[in-house]
Parts: sequence; structure tokens; C-alpha cells
Amino acid sequence: MNIAKKIKKQTNLRESEEVIEILLIELYLRHRLSTRCMADRVNLPLPVVSAIRKELKRAGLVTEQQGAVLTRRGRLYVEQQLGWLAIDSEKYLRLLDSTLEKEALKNELVQELEAAISNRPVVEVAYDQAFATLETIVDRAFLLLTDCTFPKKHILFLGDDDLTSLAVGLLVKKIQRRAIEESIRLTVYELSAGIIDCIETTAEKLGLVICCEQVDFRQGSCKWFNHQFDSIFVDPPYTLSGLKLFLSRAVSSSKLGNSKIYLSFGERDPESQLATQHLFSQQNLLIDQIRPKFNHYSGASIINGVSTLYELSTQADSYANILAEKPYLELMYTGELNPRNTVYRCQNCQQTYIIGAKQTFKTIEYLKAQCCSACGSDNFLRVSREAAAATVSHEKWYLGDHYLIELKSCPQELLASVSTVEQTMLAIVETCDLAAVTHYFHQFEPWGVSGVVVLKESHFTIHTWPEENYAAVDLFVCQELSSKEQFISLVTDLFGAGEMVYQMVKRGERMG
Repeated sequence: MNIAKKIKKQTNLRESEEVIEILLIELYLRHRLSTRCMADRVNLPLPVVSAIRKELKRAGLVTEQQGAVLTRRGRLYVEQQLGWLAIDSEKYLRLLDSTLEKEALKNELVQELEAAISNRPVVEVAYDQAFATLETIVDRAFLLLTDCTFPKKHILFLGDDDLTSLAVGLLVKKIQRRAIEESIRLTVYELSAGIIDCIETTAEKLGLVICCEQVDFRQGSCKWFNHQFDSIFVDPPYTLSGLKLFLSRAVSSSKLGNSKIYLSFGERDPESQLATQHLFSQQNLLIDQIRPKFNHYSGASIINGVSTLYELSTQADSYANILAEKPYLELMYTGELNPRNTVYRCQNCQQTYIIGAKQTFKTIEYLKAQCCSACGSDNFLRVSREAAAATVSHEKWYLGDHYLIELKSCPQELLASVSTVEQTMLAIVETCDLAAVTHYFHQFEPWGVSGVVVLKESHFTIHTWPEENYAAVDLFVCQELSSKEQFISLVTDLFGAGEMVYQMVKRGERMG
């Protein structure tokens, strides 16, 4: 047991042992503090701080010299155990106390990042990407300095298309002692190979150490989300379903009771603000600070180019709404939940193009990169809604959606009995508001069930291999499901699948 944990136990401290570490670091930086000043630093009652101070003295970390002062043992503890040997403490204090010095360093960081960042891919509008300004990511980095325990932190960037990891790494480098290797550890979980390449290339140019891992947050895995990080920066998609996933992954990545989450999210109305705070409450997260309009973006018109930054603390009993090992099947990007097409016309030859999540050109950036197929120009103008309506009416349409689902690691008893399989399939049909015309199910010997439910909308079929704990399920519908997520979730849960893979095929696609 380390000293901080031991003193927490001896004083019956309800707060995290990090409070004791903060007091030791404050004494290291300020040299001498009264009990009242110590209480102000951690916002605790005087009797509680007096008890901590007494135990620190008993442990030989603090002595009395017209106030509390660190002993040599106390200074060595702060430097070696809490990471402060690596930090220029005088420069750190100047940045805290001097607005002019802080602003000068911020401007320096922005200029260095602007010159160094290379290979940055274009924004993926379909994935709700909009890059934060360099000033914003530097401001995020400076938030870390308000937490004096930062030198020992293991920091995660849960998705980093904004490149905040580069700003944090560069700031830490500026306040390090030159002879000491970096103590703070920076890790990025990111799906985009282009963003990862940009971070790694730029980090090497700046002399930074940043570990990047390609991770799909929708695919649950205890390998990645295993409660190992002290601080997490997260900037989810603009939707509540996206927030639910990213925030759950942040909680699963955090050291419960000892971690801080820096969440950037732009609510557009009071209802979504309440839903956001409800998510915090559901997962037992404490709101330490709310910073409205902290983040500024290039683009992101859907949130007016700004978003709030929440500072959240995890508690010992915080938990993720979506378990670390569970995949996430809900739609979570704005383009998925509310798909829209936009029409652009080539300024040179008047050729028109449809931009949308399900079109050949998903963003105007991609269209410009490809240029007009008729004349080679990259100059396009957005067409008015009235003019676009006629153009969009000629886009492709199709007859129906065909869902092909593979269920693996299912309990044999849920796949072996024809009556069980039949009841499950009919329950799914009823719950998903589908209209059954007739149905037939057949029991094979010694194993397996095949069945079909003929629907007004088309058909719903299954074949099971109980000996392999596997089932193949097909649904073909000629109209959109009321909830695709509900359907997929029901099939997976009612058959007890440990693993599920599915694809959706558009059938009967043709020109309208």
C-alpha cells in the first residue's frame, strides 16, 4: 500500500487518495503552507486537513516550521513517486500565476503545431468530423496544468481527429527538465488510419512519444477498455447515441474513482442538454466544471461551430451504460440518423452531382478532390432546394432491405427445439411491428431447425446448427423497419448470441 492510500485509510477520508498527493505537491511547489491554505487548495474542512497533516508528519513527509514544510523524504516522494522530477516547477508556477506568460506560450504552441502538422486528411463529414481550431486544442492541453498530479498521468484520447494529443505532448515538452525523459504517457485510440498517420508523422517531427492504436469503438473489447487511464479526452459525434457510446467507452477506460474525463459535446436544445446530464447521472459521473462555448471548430454548422467542455470525475461506483465487451449496434452519426442529400453543380459545365452519406460522393471535399468527370473543374456551387428537388428525384432507389445475420456462440437449447425457435421468431415479428401472413418450421434429426415466416413485407427465415452453436437468420422487407437497432438487438439477445455479424443488402436497385 502506498503512503497516500495508507493515510486515506488512517484518516477515514471519503475522497480519493489523490487529495493527499495534491497537498504534497502544493507543499513542494509553494514550500510552506498553513492548515487553512492547505484546506483551501483541496476544498476540505479544516479538521479533515489537520488530520491528514498529522499523519503526513507521522510518516516523516512533513515537518512544522511556522506552517507545514516538506522534509527531504517528502520532496523525494513528490519527485520520484508523483513524477515532479521531470517537470520544471518554476516554469510551471509562472504559467499558473502569469497570464502574459501563459498567453505567450499558447501562441508559441499554435505556431509550432501549424508548421508541424502534416498529412492531415480531409474531414469525414459523414462521421460528424469537424476539426477544432489549434487555439482550442492548446486550451484543452492547458486544462491539464490545473491538475497538479498531471506528471504521473496516463492520458487517453478517445478518438483524436482534433489532434489534441499533439498539443498536450508539446505543452508537456515545454515544461520538462531537458535531462529528464517524459513521465506523462499519451495514448490515442482512433479508427481512422489517416488520422493515426498524421499524429505519428507529426509527433516524430516534434520529438514527441504518442502511442496510437487503431480501435473501432463500436466493437466492444476488454483489451482496450480496461480501466487503465487517469485522464480521458473525448469528443463524440453530435448525437446522443454517439455520446452514449463514447462516454461509456471513456468510463470503461478510466481508473474508477481516480480519473477525470474531458468531454466535448455540443447540445442544440434544452431537451438534449437534459438528456446529456441524465447520461452523466446514469453512469454515476460527477460534474466538476462546465465550460460553455469552450471548443471552437472549423465547420460544424450543426452545432454552430462551438461546443461545451465538461470536466467529469469518475466515482468508485461509476459504470458504463454499454459494457466494455459488448458491441454497439445503434446508429450514431448525424448522417445515419438523418440522411440528407445535397446537390452541387459544376460552375464550368453545369454537370450536377448528389452529395450524401449513401451516394458516390459523400462530401463536397471528396467531389472537389475527384473534380468534375465532364470537364475536370473543381469549382462547384450548391444548388437551391427547389432546383435540387428535381435532380434528387432521379437518384437511385430500390425495392427492399435484405438483412443477413450470423449468430455465433448461441446456447444449444435455444437452437435445438422447433417450438423454441418458432416462438422466438414470432416474438421478434410481433415486437418489430411486422405483419405475419403464415409460417412453417421444421425439426431436423438429430439436429437443427429450419423455418420461415411469410410477411406482408416479404419474409423472415432461419436455419440453426445447434452442434455448432450457430444460426443463420435472414429478413427481407420492402419497407423500412421502425427500428433496425431494435430488430438486430432482439435477434441477438433472444437467441443468446455471444457474437453477431450482419450485413444489409439493397435488393432490386434501379433508376426511378
